[in-house]
Amino acid sequence: MDILQEALNQTLKEIPRFILENVISKKLQKQRITASKDLSRKLAKHILSGTKKPFKYRSRKLSGNIDLAFDQDDLNEIDRTFERFQKEKLSKMVPDAAQRISKIVLKDLKARWPNEEALQQADLSRFREHLEERWGHPLGQLRMLLTMCREWCQWIHQRNVSQKGNPKKKQLRSILIRLLTRGCQVTDEIICLLENSFADGAMARWRTLHEIAVVAAVIRHYGSDIAERYVDHQAVESKRKLDKYLACYKDLGYKPLSARAQQKIDKAYNAAVARYGKTFKSEYGWAAYHLKIDRPTFADLEKAAGRAEMRSHYQMGNDNIHAGIKSMYVRLGLLNSDDLLAGRSNAGLMEPGQSTAHTLTQLSAIVGLSEPIMDDLVTADMMRMLTDDVPKSLYKADRQLRRDDDRYRK
Repeated sequence: MDILQEALNQTLKEIPRFILENVISKKLQKQRITASKDLSRKLAKHILSGTKKPFKYRSRKLSGNIDLAFDQDDLNEIDRTFERFQKEKLSKMVPDAAQRISKIVLKDLKARWPNEEALQQADLSRFREHLEERWGHPLGQLRMLLTMCREWCQWIHQRNVSQKGNPKKKQLRSILIRLLTRGCQVTDEIICLLENSFADGAMARWRTLHEIAVVAAVIRHYGSDIAERYVDHQAVESKRKLDKYLACYKDLGYKPLSARAQQKIDKAYNAAVARYGKTFKSEYGWAAYHLKIDRPTFADLEKAAGRAEMRSHYQMGNDNIHAGIKSMYVRLGLLNSDDLLAGRSNAGLMEPGQSTAHTLTQLSAIVGLSEPIMDDLVTADMMRMLTDDVPKSLYKADRQLRRDDDRYRK
């Protein structure tokens, strides 16, 4: 905002003239010279200009010469006036000037924005074209993998709805299908971020996909009983959210939850704890009994699911969610760590892309092969083969990008 700074600088330049003008007016009054503000202003401007030429001023009311002499008292008064101005007026002047100028600048920006937006959209279209040229093949494989997963999920769901049998087993399959359904949606979000050059954002969303796959693996392993606990744990999560809301709703200016709604949440929470025990209160309390851990963590769930080797990747996803110092310096979208990244980059798509392919296929197999038929086995094998191809395509595109970048920098 150079306009704001220029206006402020111009105003500050006028301050000495205003102060000197005031001193001159007092001196003229002492000499009983009736003069307009125009005379004092021009005299002050003449003195501050540093010129050695005589000052000339035409007026019918004035005749002859005017003598102005400045002694130490005058200089002291100028200093005092300037100090008083700094303390009393300058602090008020800057915000007022900023507010006036901001309205002018914003109005100008709004008038120019349509053209600027059109230019940005044109640049973005070209960027996406180049991205698709480089990464289009592996991204297409990811889209194909997601399509296969969605269709498989739909078949499983339709079979589950039509089948009759043990209600607990049906609930188990229903929970697993819901987890796979959410996994499909998260995968679509990841692909959307990759298509738009946000590798770090895609890695953050993969973190969620990994969590879904781990939870599905744990539930699949321990069966109907833990699935029921997983569903009933909604009461604990609702209670935790209620407590957080009650702690801050006043500061937010919101209304409190009705007493009836609070009682309903408390009742369900107390009933769940009475049924499953105190260990059920924790964040992953639904898995406490089967894992034989009072307060299980997500790392404990990873071990139980056989996914402990993904802990470092999971931490990478955490770094892209939280405001830790690591996320300030380590960005997948940067080929050079000394650079700064405030938007899109065509780098870094390999890691979230291949992680997504593997995790989605694992999640699909967990759900789809719980009670498999021939179609399930065929689909699982096709997804596995396609998943094996994705890292190769991503690596090829990434290697070419790095070569191009090296040539550009040289």
